[in-house]
Amino acid sequence: QEALHGDLGGGSFRSLMENFAIAHVDHIIASLDEWAADELVTSSDPVDAAKGKWLLRYEPKGVVFLMGAWNFQLSLIMGPLMDIIAAGNCCVIKPSELAPHQAVVLERLIHKYLDPSAFRVVQGEIPETTALLKMPWAHIMYTGSTTVGKIVMSAAAKNLVPCTLELGGKSPVFVDKTADIKQAAERILVAKTTNCGQWCVTPDYILVEKAVEQQLVDELVKFASKRLGTPQDQKGDGSKYDYIQRIVNSRNAERLKRYIDGAGGKIVYGSKEEINVAEKFIPFTIISNPDTSSEVLTQEIFGPILPVIGVESLDSAIGMAREIDDTPLALYVYTQDDKVAEKVLTSITSGSVGVNTCNEQSLNPDAAFGGVGSSGFGAYHGRTGFREFSHKRTILYRTEKGHLFPAAVWPEANKVSDAALANMSQAVNGE
Repeated sequence: QEALHGDLGGGSFRSLMENFAIAHVDHIIASLDEWAADELVTSSDPVDAAKGKWLLRYEPKGVVFLMGAWNFQLSLIMGPLMDIIAAGNCCVIKPSELAPHQAVVLERLIHKYLDPSAFRVVQGEIPETTALLKMPWAHIMYTGSTTVGKIVMSAAAKNLVPCTLELGGKSPVFVDKTADIKQAAERILVAKTTNCGQWCVTPDYILVEKAVEQQLVDELVKFASKRLGTPQDQKGDGSKYDYIQRIVNSRNAERLKRYIDGAGGKIVYGSKEEINVAEKFIPFTIISNPDTSSEVLTQEIFGPILPVIGVESLDSAIGMAREIDDTPLALYVYTQDDKVAEKVLTSITSGSVGVNTCNEQSLNPDAAFGGVGSSGFGAYHGRTGFREFSHKRTILYRTEKGHLFPAAVWPEANKVSDAALANMSQAVNGE
């Protein structure tokens, strides 16, 4: 808790969010015999099926390089690390230098409770990370920005190292006229305010049908006013009861200030005057109909800013979301019409989806979590993670008589007969 407060501020509630590890470890241990068991492969080709027993075996890849992220330093290291260990690998862990207090705690605990000859934490900044990326790892797992993800992928390619990249993007929220507006406002804001909006799957912006736009804005402002209070309330008093965190550093606080200053539209909740970059404080801000060319609608926000855009129809909302980011890490739909939900899901791909909820779809330890396109690739959590960090090895135990090719088609003095060619053609064509 002290380490988290030192990096991101806030009170006790935020630190309690990440105390999931024991339950997840117990689940993995209980499931591991099943996950790691050889799988019998059945063949649709009777010729292959007749050759013997086919197996798929999951084996360790080797030494994995795990790069953590500052926003949930504990979760985004321990979560993948469980899957990496379950698959039988060793691991070098590089915590984010942007959350140094948590990085030091993780190093101390990992080296205390895990064999340091197999699991080693390495601290450092860009030079150290660059050097580590040059090594021929068995696999690299990275959580962070798309920009750095490209750097990781480029470095990995030089050694043909497979990667799992969990990146970000602009995750849209669709709200149609059939939605429970009060409930939607509450669920969106609870998700968006968690960790001060610094969560890769958090709602980035809202597209709402104009028929219910004002109602949604009113409910958002009402709920935010009650739960967060004024900007002065959000600054907190440094006690364990504070809910809102700080921005991770002044550079990101300055970035968010710039987003608000250049957004256009109307600020319906929040205050530019209360922004304090030196203290890394950005009050929660709701912006109604910002300019479509502004950074709040072209760049991932990753902070406590929520744009709300009114749209004429579902089709126009889908078109706008595609232009903003056609492969976000997450996508959310609030509707009571199943056809509307399915239309959105089939029109825009994403790493994951929440229908009438936000963020929760990423928390199930048995459900795959990962991105698509610019939001990353590969996935982990539970059995999916075990397989992600395993080498999938096919094994054939040849038990029947025979050879790769039947004796009838073998060459004589390096010549294949007409009969052999006819037999091969007949076999290939299924005649």
